[in-house]
Amino acid sequence: MINAAKIYSVLGSQNSLVPLLVKDAFASAGMTAGSYVTGKEEGKDRLIDEVGTEAVWLGGVPAYRWLYDKTVFKTAGLDSKYDARNLKNKEIFERTKKYAPTEEIRNSIEKIDNKQALFKKLAASKFLVSTTLAIASYIVLTRLKQKYTENQIKKHLIEEYNNEQNKKNNIVNSKSEKMDSPAFKSLGAMAENLAYNSVKNMWVVDGAITSERLLDSRTPQEFIGYAIKEGFALCFLYYAGGKIQQLLENNAQNKHNRNIALDSRVLEDNYLKTIFTDKSIEESFAAFDKIKTASNGKKDPLALYDFLYKNPDNAIVKMAKQSKIITSYKNTNKIDSRAYIDLEQVEGMKNNLKELYKQYTESMKKGESSEKFFATLKKLKRGSIITNIGVCILALGVVAPAVMLLKRKLFDKDDEFQTKKDIRAQLIKEGIIS
Repeated sequence: MINAAKIYSVLGSQNSLVPLLVKDAFASAGMTAGSYVTGKEEGKDRLIDEVGTEAVWLGGVPAYRWLYDKTVFKTAGLDSKYDARNLKNKEIFERTKKYAPTEEIRNSIEKIDNKQALFKKLAASKFLVSTTLAIASYIVLTRLKQKYTENQIKKHLIEEYNNEQNKKNNIVNSKSEKMDSPAFKSLGAMAENLAYNSVKNMWVVDGAITSERLLDSRTPQEFIGYAIKEGFALCFLYYAGGKIQQLLENNAQNKHNRNIALDSRVLEDNYLKTIFTDKSIEESFAAFDKIKTASNGKKDPLALYDFLYKNPDNAIVKMAKQSKIITSYKNTNKIDSRAYIDLEQVEGMKNNLKELYKQYTESMKKGESSEKFFATLKKLKRGSIITNIGVCILALGVVAPAVMLLKRKLFDKDDEFQTKKDIRAQLIKEGIIS
């Protein structure tokens, strides 16, 4: 079921591909519109570029991952849904068997236990294979697009020459920028757990695409144009969103005394208002605080892991499930032990929740109504997400195309489609046209 809470949660997530899709869709629309300004021929070429590249960029890795699961993992008889990060801690791994939601899943984990070395290799190779194939698909698309573009331009130039050779001095050159291959995305950095984060996985694909396109640039003009586009993409697809959100959250904290860092699905749900109003949240905090503390000051990992499974009615556990920090098994109250639980995220969520409850208590003492407190909270959270997405869309879909267009109009003073200009020169050299 899709509701406002889920929509805002997905759009505000730093680990979801949906915000990237939304931002890139507007970026593609802006780039295409900008290309149509300089000529219909380039606009059509840009549209094909953007649509084709976006399909490979966002769909390639998930598609190849799915195919790998259905072939390699299935042939090996191992459960592809099990997160290999659980194998890093032997005791956690044993608990994933102990707390398995079904006997079938427990048996599948037993199989992994007997073939841990193989499972680790398959898990690692899935990331490598799916990413490599996605990059290869992009390169193939690039080559096909280059060939198609060149053949179409040759065909049109020869037709123009044959039909209008007596009017060759009046030929209106189609204004355009060199667009001989699909638009590419931005460089990113590899990080720990890269293979298990869809957004970070895109960084690797983007890095390869960006490198391929910059190295393949035929002129300094094209190189600079791509560098401008990719600079904006790198910044506003991956980096700026998190920073903008943090600034907006700090603003809500400092000016409105509201912690809006929690997931929208938590903040939008009436359950939060209920446990704050009746103060039952305090029992959940007290139970959480009793969990054994490790020497580093954080909760003991094994004790915390056990707590999450043994206390399904604890408000913190429920909200961790709402936030998708904890994966539920098929919409039940059981935890899917195959999934990885980031215990630091659980503690971070608890801290934000505790701070928000403190703010709620202070507001109630000042005479503010509960309805107003939560109405303001929801408004601030929604506003932060809309503002964040809006700023990134404006930068990618309006500012970046405008900068590229102004560069061509004011500095290059050369609007002609570079590929068309190069091919025309080659056809003249070969004596096919004059």
